Amino acid sequence: MISYAGFKFCPFCGGEMPKNNMMKFCPFCGEKFLINDDVNLEINKNTVIQKEILLKKIDLENKYEIYITDKFQEAFLQQVSGNEYCSIMLKYAINPNQLVENLEKILLRGSFAVRLSVDNMPSLIIYKAKRANVKSLIKLFTENQASISIIPGEFNDKPTIEELFPNFNKLSLQIQQDIRTIPINLWVGDSIGCIFSVIYRKNKQGILVITNQNIYILYKNTNAANYRWLVISYTLLSKIIREDNSLQFNYKDKKVETIEFLNKLELVEAFQMIQTYNFC
Repeated sequence: MISYAGFKFCPFCGGEMPKNNMMKFCPFCGEKFLINDDVNLEINKNTVIQKEILLKKIDLENKYEIYITDKFQEAFLQQVSGNEYCSIMLKYAINPNQLVENLEKILLRGSFAVRLSVDNMPSLIIYKAKRANVKSLIKLFTENQASISIIPGEFNDKPTIEELFPNFNKLSLQIQQDIRTIPINLWVGDSIGCIFSVIYRKNKQGILVITNQNIYILYKNTNAANYRWLVISYTLLSKIIREDNSLQFNYKDKKVETIEFLNKLELVEAFQMIQTYNFC
């Protein structure tokens, strides 16, 4: 807080001084407060203190694990049982060639059509199939390490970003711009929970999107123009570990993917969001 009584013009820049006699600014960042209400300043102070207390609590709880059990697989299939037909949006495949070979054996369409769908992920690979057939297809996709979204009944096949992302306009402008560059089919079929800026594989700028069916990691190298993506269906995982500043996604086949958070509070929020989907 600085008093400038007696100065009509700033002795440094020559600009006219404010009319009142006192200016308040943050001692950490130097930003001028746009409010003069001491009550609001006290609220800001209390918010900082609460965050510090929460961080200390987090430091004591240095490791958590969520196990993806058969309970989730049963719940995942339950959404199919309640509908006469369902569609499947293919989001990602670790081994696309293997997936094509196995889909050719059971889908009533030509090899070219199957290959086209897989090569153009994210794509609507199954449209309004009967629930009995969908259950067997879910098993095939899981066995082939493919990430999918199940879409029960009718759905909007041409949604807007704002329809898919709750409070999209409240995201940072940079994240809004980045998400708009991604094919919209990547999100269709999921209920989106929360979004965070992260670091992927130590040096890649990334965005984490957590939904009810999948974990999405958008990433790009420092000089890259476009984002790539990794999609991990929960059905492919055995457990998720929160440790230090990172989340580790452990596949059933022992492979591990790790992301690091810039903010420890966001790490906790992301972990809790996953827990809300009842995987533990």
